[in-house]
Amino acid sequence: MAAGLGPDLIVADMYGDHGGPVYHALSAADTVEIPDLIAAFRGLRGPLLELACGSGRLTVPLLAAGHRVTGIDNSRSLLTVLAERLLAPQGARLADRLTVVEADMRELALGRVFAGALLGTTTVGLLDPGTRPAVFRSVRRHLAPGAPFALTVHLPDGSGTAPAGEPVESVHHSEAAGARCTVVSHLVADRSRRHVTVLRRSADGPPVALTSVVHLPTAEVLAAELADAGFRIEATRPVRSAGTEDGSVHSLILARSTS
Repeated sequence: MAAGLGPDLIVADMYGDHGGPVYHALSAADTVEIPDLIAAFRGLRGPLLELACGSGRLTVPLLAAGHRVTGIDNSRSLLTVLAERLLAPQGARLADRLTVVEADMRELALGRVFAGALLGTTTVGLLDPGTRPAVFRSVRRHLAPGAPFALTVHLPDGSGTAPAGEPVESVHHSEAAGARCTVVSHLVADRSRRHVTVLRRSADGPPVALTSVVHLPTAEVLAAELADAGFRIEATRPVRSAGTEDGSVHSLILARSTS
């Protein structure tokens, strides 16, 4: 499919300069875990730390719910989209409650303590399994004792699509940001990771292939890593809109800092 787009094809990272606006356009309508996250932080006093805030899919609803948020992300293109959203009339009233830091969450050193933290769906999968425990320990150091840390995780199982032990590949098409996008998702046989490619074609520029690899730790693995990092697991439950057509499930893990 990529070869058919011709020699001008640009291959780029999903969250880089070429990919950020496209990723935002494809994901902006995803509200699956927002009600559960709002409920998890309801009544919390003090600022929230959002890891990998991106273009604000979760940030903006949290600001609208009255929270102060410090958002961390290392994608300049996604942070630019977030800034543009907050310049719009409906976003401008929220901007004074947001602090944005362009940084890698794997190198978190903010020198302050937060009342809660969150890491949204898919984002935890962008962390290599070998780096997740260190990131969780760093998050704990940035939280007050007893502060909540909410993670949402997307767990595809391929049920009804292919037998266990076989890879699952799906293709779907959509219109995003004035362009035709083809999203190819390849779930490996052992269900440990998903390879995603977005092919974007538009009349105003060369075609682009955006790529990403998402690791897929189970909720049980994440809970064990959080416990080792100094968190107490308070709950692990499906989010309210848990079922999806591909047999996947979204779960919320709510943990609390023990020190």
